[in-house]
Amino acid sequence: MEPVKSYGMNNLIAFLAIFLASLAMKYLSGFDVEVGSYLYLPIGAKILIFLLFGRQVLPGVIASCIFCGVVLFDAWGGNFIFGAIGAIMGAIAPLVSIWFIQKLKMVNFSNLASIDFRHIMFLIFFTAIIHALSRFVIYAKSEVFSISPIDFLSHYLVGDMIGGIVVIWTVLKIIPYVVSVSRQARYN
Repeated sequence: MEPVKSYGMNNLIAFLAIFLASLAMKYLSGFDVEVGSYLYLPIGAKILIFLLFGRQVLPGVIASCIFCGVVLFDAWGGNFIFGAIGAIMGAIAPLVSIWFIQKLKMVNFSNLASIDFRHIMFLIFFTAIIHALSRFVIYAKSEVFSISPIDFLSHYLVGDMIGGIVVIWTVLKIIPYVVSVSRQARYN
């Protein structure tokens, strides 16, 4: 029964992390499915969640992507099938990137202690490319959205890169600093 609890809890954490990143992005920078966002925070949350929990949280990530895409962003253009496929591709993009980088034997992401921030930066950039291209192909095929290829790809690439860096940098550097400062203040 314990593995089932852990599996459910990890997926709930994944769902909430991506939901909170999506909510923060919506109120910080907005989102338009035809253009994207210059601060796409959910991609950083997805990368971080997969690095922490592995592939087992894929159901929670997919559920959060579909929920946020339909409810928060209205990124389905009246066609739930293409919206769901776009959300699933957004959820799978970090896994594809991690798998490909590990196949090249550049870094082993299963040992978090040995990962350098440069490896995470490369993972963010590679994930941004896969995510932007997959979304472009899906949304261009759907004929629901009128997409300008240059605007779409440039906004999605830049937004994914900036959003991924912001989320991961915040979690790795700023939050531990704030926690240590608050602990020191509490003991003084």
